[in-house]
Amino acid sequence: MSAEGILLRPPESPVVDGTERPQLTTAETARGMTPATVAELCTQFMDVCQSAVDPLEIASALEFEGINDRVAELRYQVADVFTLAREMYARVPRAPAEPKPPPDPWLDTSKFRSALHGLIYGLPAMFFPVAAALLVGPGVLATLVVALLTGWALSQGLACIGFLRLGTGGGLQAQWVLRAGLPVGLALVAVAMTAMASAVQARTAVLLFGAGEGAYMLGACALLVLGAERWLLLALAPGVLGSAAFLLLGRPAGAEHLAWSALAATAALALLMAALMTRHAGQRAGPLLSAAELGAVLGAMAFGLVAAGLLTFPVVAGPTGHGGINTGALLASLPLSLSMGAAEWSVLAYRRRTQYLLRTGQEFATFARKARVALLAALARYAAVAIALTAGAVVIAAGTGLVAKPQRYLPELVAYLVLGFALFLALLLQALGLRAVPLTAAAITLGLELAFRHYGLAVQLAGSAVLLAVVGAYAAISVGGVMRHAY
Repeated sequence: MSAEGILLRPPESPVVDGTERPQLTTAETARGMTPATVAELCTQFMDVCQSAVDPLEIASALEFEGINDRVAELRYQVADVFTLAREMYARVPRAPAEPKPPPDPWLDTSKFRSALHGLIYGLPAMFFPVAAALLVGPGVLATLVVALLTGWALSQGLACIGFLRLGTGGGLQAQWVLRAGLPVGLALVAVAMTAMASAVQARTAVLLFGAGEGAYMLGACALLVLGAERWLLLALAPGVLGSAAFLLLGRPAGAEHLAWSALAATAALALLMAALMTRHAGQRAGPLLSAAELGAVLGAMAFGLVAAGLLTFPVVAGPTGHGGINTGALLASLPLSLSMGAAEWSVLAYRRRTQYLLRTGQEFATFARKARVALLAALARYAAVAIALTAGAVVIAAGTGLVAKPQRYLPELVAYLVLGFALFLALLLQALGLRAVPLTAAAITLGLELAFRHYGLAVQLAGSAVLLAVVGAYAAISVGGVMRHAY
């Protein structure tokens, strides 16, 4: 029977047990021509009946359409609308429609965003060869390391609160907290550089470079949180182009001020663009940081500090543990920075995979097994990209004569790459809200490497391998829990 037939069928007066059924008044049928039989009524309300989990749902739908107790009694010969709903519930089998799947929160709408992020992470590495040529005097290395550690820790904390507010309060709240956090971060960078000025008697140029390094990291962090990658790429342009020209021309005397200007322009542009992107910040709603947010931010800052320490230690300590150039670590540092784009892509792919497993209703044991397989696949994807980028850097360095016999530096390369694999797993666990164990393991590893640095490359390689094993084992155990992926 068509829908039109149901809706337009006139009231009938069938005979039931020899008695004519009473007719409804015009007012009682004003909401529409009511079907004459319960079977026809079930057809009209088929979708409601099939999806109802209780007769009360059907009763509510009937009353909404004007079928009250009087209509139920006169037309369908039942005591009331609830009795009619129970009869319809019994007649129609349950066949609820599948709900539409929720939108995938981990869907990467841009195919090139992760690659762009990798480029953004890698390009600042060009600044350090320029700094090596420009910066002289006492305390250069110590000041730059402190600036790197400070900037990395503060930018991780700022990114954490920015993303938290982006998820809970929307874009305007994220802009507000980033705009408020930027001057706080800059003040802390200034305190760190002032302390270094007193501790190592560093020259003004060294302190300014360190402050600019921290300022750039804070501005870049705010732009990345707000999705302004293209603006950040524009801010990088003067520093990258100026550094490249300075290096390609052989670091000519008299061009130092041009190189300084290019580097300063990048830091200033990053801060200016961050300020412009947050100019429409919303009104303050409560404290700058709630208690829950403070815990998350401190955890993110601590992990940023420890991760920066682990990545910096091989370069500073050298292969002997007592200084010197760690050629292998230097060769791997730029490819590892570029590989952060692949790390982001792999994490997103892993989250999409586990969300799909949740939506398809896997058994707990099946979900745990497939989530671990997906974790291994994510690590393999990242490792493949990191190894390929490192191999490319080695080939270029050997081909241009920058490094002779690169095979001699294979142990240093392996140690640095294994450290990158361990930090990738730690970042993935942080995305799942698992912060304490990776942070503790990384901090203990850094402490042991510092304590036993006189063992040189051996302790660096052992530390990276043990950290990867510990974080990997913890990840394999933890990712099997369904609730870890339910957000």
